[in-house]
Amino acid sequence: MKSTITAILIIITNTGIAQLSLIPNKNSFEKKWIKTETYEMQWFALKDTTRIEIGVVSTHIQSDKKYISIVTEVKMKNAKAPWFDTTIANRRTLKPIRHSSYNSQRDMAINFDKIITGFYHDKIKQQHYFINDTTSAAYFDSNLYPALITWLPLKEGYKQDISIYDYNPSGKTGVIRAFVKNVTSGTYLTNSSVIMHVWIVTVSDEISSNENNFMTYYIDKNDRKLWKQEIHVEGRRMVMLRKEEGKQLR
Repeated sequence: MKSTITAILIIITNTGIAQLSLIPNKNSFEKKWIKTETYEMQWFALKDTTRIEIGVVSTHIQSDKKYISIVTEVKMKNAKAPWFDTTIANRRTLKPIRHSSYNSQRDMAINFDKIITGFYHDKIKQQHYFINDTTSAAYFDSNLYPALITWLPLKEGYKQDISIYDYNPSGKTGVIRAFVKNVTSGTYLTNSSVIMHVWIVTVSDEISSNENNFMTYYIDKNDRKLWKQEIHVEGRRMVMLRKEEGKQLR
């Protein structure tokens, strides 16, 4: 029976159910939440009750009438140089235009068009890949979808599959999916001892092959500010907490 159900699901997927996934479109997100801003998140690994600092993640979002760009700088503790990721998308639809990433492990640049082109250089394995790919499906850049989560029409019980493109020569490459699994109401206590009303959003994706990997976002209901992000990967737990000006994290 299980194999029969699996076969039916494969047939349905190949004949159009994937169209239910969210794709770039002027109506696929709420534009009012997008604004130019810069913020920092402190990144910690959690072991029992101990919190170990990993680094700081700085995000700069620049929005104008035509484009939106997201630049992420990751300063890992004890690393010699920061990691940089840049995503550029169409402001009206969030259709991807370019994604570049540079760090100590690999360099990558992807240009999104009818033919997806670019390169991926693995510095650890000393391997270089030229990207030349086509797809019939629409998609968001995988590097943009965490920000997209904060711009969705969130409400209690909201669920949504999201079509994303990811390139990884050691894993899955092409159009895959991210999943908003659940949304609930909650609160977040800031370091200023202010209680913020938030959406608690549970998300996973097909970038990882482990079904137990997931992330939880704590997103302000009033302005969609990201206060906290919990990360569960391969049995490990991590958390990112928004840095507040003039306040030390508890």
